[in-house]
Amino acid sequence: MGHLIERGPVAFFGSGKDKKEAGPSELVMAYLEDAQRVRCPFLLSDKRQEASATIQGLDEDASTVTFNLSNPFAGGKGNKVDLVFVLDNIRLGGRGQLMECRSSLLMMTIPEELELMERRQQPRARLNPKEGATATALTGLFDGIGVTGVLESISESGCRLRVEKALSIRDEKRMHLGTALLSPGQPILLLKLNKVPKCPSVMELTGRVAYLSDVSGGLVMALIFDKLRVDYAAAIRSLVSSRGSAIPTSVPPKTRRKAQATEAPLLADPEERAARLRSEEEPISQERSAPPKPAAAPEPTPTPLAAAIISEVEEVPEDTSEKLAEPPRNPALLRLKKRTRTVLLMTPAGYGELLKGYLLDEGYGRVLIAANPQELEAGLSQSGLALVILDNGMPILESLEMVSELKEARSDLPPFILAAEDVSRALVLAAHRSGVSQLLVKPYPLDEAFSTLLEQQMGLL
Repeated sequence: MGHLIERGPVAFFGSGKDKKEAGPSELVMAYLEDAQRVRCPFLLSDKRQEASATIQGLDEDASTVTFNLSNPFAGGKGNKVDLVFVLDNIRLGGRGQLMECRSSLLMMTIPEELELMERRQQPRARLNPKEGATATALTGLFDGIGVTGVLESISESGCRLRVEKALSIRDEKRMHLGTALLSPGQPILLLKLNKVPKCPSVMELTGRVAYLSDVSGGLVMALIFDKLRVDYAAAIRSLVSSRGSAIPTSVPPKTRRKAQATEAPLLADPEERAARLRSEEEPISQERSAPPKPAAAPEPTPTPLAAAIISEVEEVPEDTSEKLAEPPRNPALLRLKKRTRTVLLMTPAGYGELLKGYLLDEGYGRVLIAANPQELEAGLSQSGLALVILDNGMPILESLEMVSELKEARSDLPPFILAAEDVSRALVLAAHRSGVSQLLVKPYPLDEAFSTLLEQQMGLL
């Protein structure tokens, strides 16, 4: 009997190893690689504990993923570990086996498949914190708990907010922001929503707590609305229809980013390093039959929506005689070019750091953040400046006027990309006249399409 019990686990781990010889699925790897690139927060849990984490590394050959833990997690090898994360506005989950666990690192097997774990029953609209939409929830008028926070999303059935402060209503003392603050199902006697776009400036309603969750950056709380007033429901429906998307019924397909050749290590000898760079550039230099021309400013590459609007106003004859086949993409040379580029951002501090980290991971040599127009103007004198991205809280017309004045004062400025909440024909034409090369519709994902857009604006493609 004891011999059979001893052999059981051996057979279990053996069969698992054989099963993983084929490696993780392409779909799972695509989502995990994207989650690692944007530093997506994960929630790891078993039956006894949970911890927040971010991916440190992926080993496709060994079929393992390593996480950086924000709080301790204990467990034995072979224990089942569930992971949950939100990517591309979709809540996903999977299960793997614990391989190793230390104070701040956890290694587990990559899940064989991902499962859709959406809680919502209706389409929702994502809200940008810069829009200023807030919520105040009271469990009672004279006793109980009061919670205030910034709205992250909303639908006809409920909303989700990032909690900023919680007070005891009776004595106005601050309360600890944790998942034990309120329990699921707790009635909300008064829920006040302020400055929700396309809705009345103040909406007062009732509801109940759906869940509380600790995520990277703080505590989030989801609320379920009681029956809405007709005008509130119509306003929220209009907002959702303008921003929301259909709720998926299965994990959407996702392709992996193109694998790039491993970059050769830097050589200590300067002559060897120069020879290596010349050999990388040789295929391109051989194709040039004429002396190189001075580099010209890259042509603006409008978004499909902007291009469609511009085409309705300006008919530009297309000269097909000069169309040439694109040269083969050289990943090593592209990375070399990126290292010589400087990108200047004018964004809020929190989002600016996220975008800066993404661009540095993409290989750009320097990424600078300007907090205001004065710092932006000073940053325009930086060497190697190749692109300026404006995603700030300024009114759109002020941003266009600022770009126009800068372009008039200096003729050597790089392309400007401007992020806007909504894009209309008038805005596209105004941006075109002001010297903006590209419009982005917020919120925009930090994905391969975004990276390709930046490369096009810098003339790297």
